[in-house]
Amino acid sequence: MSEVQEHTNINADPRWITVRVSRINLAVTLIGALLAFPGLFLVPLPAQVRIALLVAFVLAIAWDLYLIFLKSPDSARAFYLFDLDVPKRTLMPGKVEKSQSADPVLGVQMRVTGSSLSGAEKPGVVLRAAFVSPWFTALRYRLPNDPAWRRYWPHVIPLWSDSIDKEEFRKMRVALRWK
Repeated sequence: MSEVQEHTNINADPRWITVRVSRINLAVTLIGALLAFPGLFLVPLPAQVRIALLVAFVLAIAWDLYLIFLKSPDSARAFYLFDLDVPKRTLMPGKVEKSQSADPVLGVQMRVTGSSLSGAEKPGVVLRAAFVSPWFTALRYRLPNDPAWRRYWPHVIPLWSDSIDKEEFRKMRVALRWK
């Protein structure tokens, strides 16, 4: 299936929010790299340490660009948020356990780079403490079969103001703020 057909199929369902490569993220990364690079030569370091830091610096920039251009198989290409009904557990017949939080829980359904549109979609649960600002939002989520260490290092969909439609960005920020 071509990329044009994929884009059309996603937009056929109004729930899906298509994620694009962010020029703001790219500019911030490249300007930051250009400003940090001279620091490797201004600080007096032995040649071996300087070379090791230079290699680590170049690898880190390459990895960041790989993620920015959504090349990772786990990069979210489209997603939508929905209210998730969390069932209450019954401790004894007739008594229901009180919910730890009265706040509703958000779910996220994603289509990632590594899957086709007709393939499986990844459902997840949006975690609290999402970072929300007018320019950048970090949507933290957990998948159902994640290992225990993901509790401390969750998945994140980085969303810049130019990576999704402006109205969708506003709606998503409001949903994350109030849920």
